[in-house]
Amino acid sequence: MKLCILLGGPSAEREVSLQSGFGMARALASRGHDVTLLDPATGREMRLEEFHADPPKTEHPTAKELGEFSQGNIVLESLMSNAVREAEIVVLGLHGVPGEDGLIQSVLELQNKRYTGSNARSSALCIDKHYTKVILEHAGIRVPRGTIVAQSDHPQQRHAAWELANLEFGFPLVIKPNDQGSTVGLTILREASQDAFNRAVDLALEYSTKALIEEFIEGRELTVSILGREALPVLEIETKDGFYDYHHKYTPGMSFHTCPANLPSELASGIQANALKAFEACGCRGYGRVDFRLHPDGRYYCLEINTLPGMTSTSLIPDAAKAAGISFENLCERIVAEALD
Repeated sequence: MKLCILLGGPSAEREVSLQSGFGMARALASRGHDVTLLDPATGREMRLEEFHADPPKTEHPTAKELGEFSQGNIVLESLMSNAVREAEIVVLGLHGVPGEDGLIQSVLELQNKRYTGSNARSSALCIDKHYTKVILEHAGIRVPRGTIVAQSDHPQQRHAAWELANLEFGFPLVIKPNDQGSTVGLTILREASQDAFNRAVDLALEYSTKALIEEFIEGRELTVSILGREALPVLEIETKDGFYDYHHKYTPGMSFHTCPANLPSELASGIQANALKAFEACGCRGYGRVDFRLHPDGRYYCLEINTLPGMTSTSLIPDAAKAAGISFENLCERIVAEALD
């Protein structure tokens, strides 16, 4: 099958996307597919043997570094290229914005092109963490309490968010961009300092037009990968030290995955059922990942849905697939097959 794999792009997760896309390209080429790689940030088309990218840095890119890449015409023009037009399926190895936000999906839908992952509408919904939580809460899924601060907000609105967080949520607080992944621009605020709160909000707003302020859920870090209509085994993430930030995610040896997680079978089944429920409530399809925190009291909270989860050597969905007896090559094949369904 003739495939075009989109990777890289101008988002804060560009380096991770280069590795995800390359890993998928190599796996699919090994199964006999005709693979072309395309970076929407540069418009460059590559064959697999031409591609090279250094492993992701252990620190996320700054907003200034991201400004070096075009966010506009090159991205859209690249989707009109021969590589996309001639492909039977477009494989999305992109992460972040643009790529995971529905923009590229919308353009592909206008061209009547099949592509991997969720459709434009679900992608646009799930990239917005706040709106996702509204949908999940309506579906009866427990989520952390939170509020939003926008770049356009009056200082009084930011102060109101501080008051709400201080009086209702308590500390620690999680402050992060509303539409980024890989913990880019995220702060865990452990002190009741309004100055520190404002600095954390300003950092989040460097990467997004909105900052999400949430209560911090103590406990274990869990995730459930979805493949088709199947919830894969619950995976637990532990770090060598600190929390599961960009550095721990993309530095080999800094985090550890246990899959299946050491949980009572009834609890594990409940989390898997909640993951599927969340996935379907947001209209997602193909594959994805649903993240949870398990409080010591046994309650679990859904944090977010990733519609294009990482596919690197340290990523979570390949480990969950392996625990279910699915090789990385078969995982990639099934993701492509889902696009044909």
